[in-house]
Amino acid sequence: MIFMMYEGSVRDVGKLLSMLSSLLNLKVVGLKYVNKSFTYGELGSIEELPLSVEDVQAPSSYKLVEEGASARFRHSFPSLKYFLYPPAQEVLYIDKDFGLREAKVDYGNIALFGIKPCDLYSMRVLDGILMNRDPYYTSARSSVKVVVVEECVKPSNVCFCGSVGTGPGVSSGFDVAFARLSNGVVVFKSGSSIGADLLKRLNVKKAGDRTVAEYGEAMGEALKSTKVLPELNALTNALEKSINNVELWNKVSKKCVACSNCNMVCPTCFCTEFFDEAELDGSARRLKKWHGCLSYSYGLVAGGHFRPKLYMRYRHFILHKFLFYPRQVGLIGCVGCGRCITWCPLGVDIRETLWEVFKSVG
Repeated sequence: MIFMMYEGSVRDVGKLLSMLSSLLNLKVVGLKYVNKSFTYGELGSIEELPLSVEDVQAPSSYKLVEEGASARFRHSFPSLKYFLYPPAQEVLYIDKDFGLREAKVDYGNIALFGIKPCDLYSMRVLDGILMNRDPYYTSARSSVKVVVVEECVKPSNVCFCGSVGTGPGVSSGFDVAFARLSNGVVVFKSGSSIGADLLKRLNVKKAGDRTVAEYGEAMGEALKSTKVLPELNALTNALEKSINNVELWNKVSKKCVACSNCNMVCPTCFCTEFFDEAELDGSARRLKKWHGCLSYSYGLVAGGHFRPKLYMRYRHFILHKFLFYPRQVGLIGCVGCGRCITWCPLGVDIRETLWEVFKSVG
């Protein structure tokens, strides 16, 4: 798809945010950086976006550096899933007189702002699993009317989105995308008629040949830096062959301690459990909470345990992303964001696992 490109500045990004609220009457939601912490919530101004900090990531390591205008932020542990499919969600309330109240999700009409291409892709994956199946996700997702994406000009050391086709640029499923180049110029492109109208109203000028070339070069380098895995079809074939190789999976999972951090930060993991909590006043509520396939309790059922060994659970985590998701929804379940690498306390690197499997049986 050929996009019409425009060029402006960070100030125009702020104007776009304001337009979504004032012109389209939408609640603008994004990853907020407030008091050096992150949360998904309503954005009141561009100052709440993490545009002046850079995240330095490595296996089991995350830190923020104040870099000003040269900063290139990718993401923190909260993914878009934190907003659309929260870690804990009340689904039923029972008062002391046994009256029932079913929980409702009503976000109103919202615009997602500044989300990354990998998280945009994760929303597609969750749509395939949960849309019209989970009423709470369906309601939250249906509230999204406009999507504004920030493309990653400078991916982090743990990003491998190029290997799985989820970034660092974006080509569909968005209304407006913007990319901040190193010279301070911001390149905008529209992905829908709504986006085209917004950019027309923003009054940014058509991008010149030099800007288009700089954008293409920057995105090309970003893509190159994130293509770090074997070719995808060859990799999935290797994973298929590896399923019964117990020795291999014991080897690649030896550092894992089954803490489920990877499940919690993964933008496409969707498993949940239900908990009933009783209060002293006689009321009670039922909560839906995230659960992770790496934890021991996940496979524990009344009749025993269907994945008692750690290697089985680690193998399932990997195979679900690359083999089972495509069979469920037709999409790879890993978005290449690298969160599981960064937030693993032991520094287990999924890229190393995939290469080890590929070299062993590919």
